[in-house]
This record gives sequence, structure tokens and C-alpha cells, in this order.
Amino acid sequence: MTVTHRTQSQTSTQRDSWLEINLAALERNYNKIKDIIKTDIMAIVKADAYGHGATAICPILQSLNVKSFGVATVDEGIALRKAGIKLPILILGATPLWSYETCIQNKLSITIYSKEQLEQLKKFTSENKLKTAVQLKIDTGMNRLGMDYKEANNIINELLEDKYLVLEGIFSHLAHSKDYEFSKIQKERFDEVVEKHKNLKIPKHLANSHAAINYPEFRYDMVRTGIALYGQEFNFLEQLISLKGRITEIHQVKARESVSYDRTWTAKKDSVIATIPIGYADGIDWRLSNKIFGAYQSTKIKQVGNITMDQMMFDISDIKDAKVNDTITLLSKELPISNWAEILNTLTYELICRLKLRLPRIYTRD
Repeated sequence: MTVTHRTQSQTSTQRDSWLEINLAALERNYNKIKDIIKTDIMAIVKADAYGHGATAICPILQSLNVKSFGVATVDEGIALRKAGIKLPILILGATPLWSYETCIQNKLSITIYSKEQLEQLKKFTSENKLKTAVQLKIDTGMNRLGMDYKEANNIINELLEDKYLVLEGIFSHLAHSKDYEFSKIQKERFDEVVEKHKNLKIPKHLANSHAAINYPEFRYDMVRTGIALYGQEFNFLEQLISLKGRITEIHQVKARESVSYDRTWTAKKDSVIATIPIGYADGIDWRLSNKIFGAYQSTKIKQVGNITMDQMMFDISDIKDAKVNDTITLLSKELPISNWAEILNTLTYELICRLKLRLPRIYTRD
């Protein structure tokens, strides 16, 4: 029996389109990853757990004994605290000066990434006599955010001597984890730092999902897994999300008649067209028009005509007895979002994050 729990979307729950998120699949993915890596895991749940709903995902992961959580912003961290998350939460991105007090009040760990930011934080904490947990981010080749690895040792010593800043981790970020040779260079740079501080009983972490699963020597004390938890990028893991919509209209189209804006699809024969209320305002890229498939029960059906803001159409000419309110599935284990990413030459990460715009989420357990 499938148990469902519906949460309110940002704009409405009165929709005939929705995302289903399988929490049992999340648990299976975590256990499979843990069996492989056998080290502590920081679950990356930024961008609302990659669009899956962080306040629903994180309590599950907390119960599975993840070590900590990684978020991008202070607001994301606060949302997790309000949801009852007690584990350490690291803000992976930049924390603005004006949010330091709120961050510390919510026991969120702050990433140190530059000398200027470090001095700013030291000044704030000493003037206000506030202690805070911090982690040092080292730039080993990503060139986005982080302290130059050649300067990191002095910064670590400075942090260890500070009265108010409590160093709780040292980490770096791989620029291209599937490029093993460059990743090895980054690891060597990271090792230059951590080897000098190997007696520090704090986590050192470098690996993302790909490196954690494929490169044992990159695991250190902890790994950061994001996309793998959600069942993407690895064939042995399960996609959590299914995207579904109910048919709102069925109509006949004569041969040589077109469907939707710009007349990009024309019927070659008399056809039956079904409309569902999902469109690009729900995060479905318009460029997928006429290129993707859905499923009616177990039958594959083609999406036809331009995807519009709120609706899209399918050719159901081969379906017998289809009716209004029947369900069409756009994404599932059998219809992975990686298919869309391949068509668009983009990342599954990006496409999943888009789906949170106004689609209600229904959490299931198989």
C-alpha cells in the first residue's frame, strides 16, 4: 500500500498536476551510498534539497544518521532549524555581515573563505562576545570561493588561536570530479594543507557524490553527497521524483490540423489529443516541445505542439478508453529526467530545481 502526504506548495494545492517524491527510495539510496563509502556523510540539501523539499527530506536523513547538512544560505539553514533539525548545518556559500547574529543564534556553521571575511567575522564576534562554529574553505582549483591553499595553514593557526571562532572543519570543492587527473591535482593541493594539521580532530572533506562513490582515496573523514541521494547520475540509485498531471480535455484533431502556438506540430492523420495542466511556468523547459514522451498507464505517448505556460498536449490516438481526469506521467523511474537533460544538453540538477516553482509535492512510500 502506498501512503501519501500532501504538502502545500508556494502558491496553491488546488492543482491537477503534482510531484510525487518517494521517501522510501531516498532511504534506499542513502543506504546504498553508505555501504559503498563507509564514512561520514554531509547531506547537501541546498536549493530546497534540489527541489525535493528540504523540510521533508532532512528529517528522514537525520533519522538515518547523516553527520551534518550543507545549505547555500542562512535562510535555508533557519528553515531546517524550524523544521526540527538538530544536526550541524554548514552554510556552504557566503554569509553576509548583516546576517551573522541570526546565523549564530540558529547555530549555523559559517564558511570562512577569505582574509577580509575572516577579519570581518572576528571583529563582529569579539565585539559582541559571541562564539560561532566555522569551517575553512580552501580553493584548490575551483576558483569560485575559498582561501588560496598556499595561505591556508596560517589561517588555520589564526582560527585555532581565536577566542570566539571554533574551527569545525576544513574542506575544498572539486571543479570537475569526472576529470580524475585534475581532481588528483586538487587532492594533492588539499593534502598539502591537511597533512600539516592531521592531528586536528575535525572533519576534512573534499569529495562530492561522484568522487565519494568512485574514488576511495578522496573520502577523508567525510564526504558531501547531494545529487546521488536524489537518485541522479548513478544507474544503481533510484530517481525519487515522479511528475504527473490529470487530463483536463480530450479532443479530435483532423489530419493536417496543427496543435498549440506557432503550429510546430501538425497531425499526419486524424488524431486524439489530451491536454494536461503543466507548462513552462511549472519548470518544464519550452525547448522540450515535441521532443519528450509521457506515459498513460504503461503506454508511451508523445508530447505534441509547443509547451505553453500552463499546459501541454499529448497524442493519445493509440489509447483506448482514455477519459478526462485520467493521469499522464511525465517523469518516473521509467521516464528519468536525465532524458530531458540530454535533449537540452544541461544538468539534471538544474531541471529538478526548476520543478519546485508551483507544483504541489506529494510524499510517498512504496
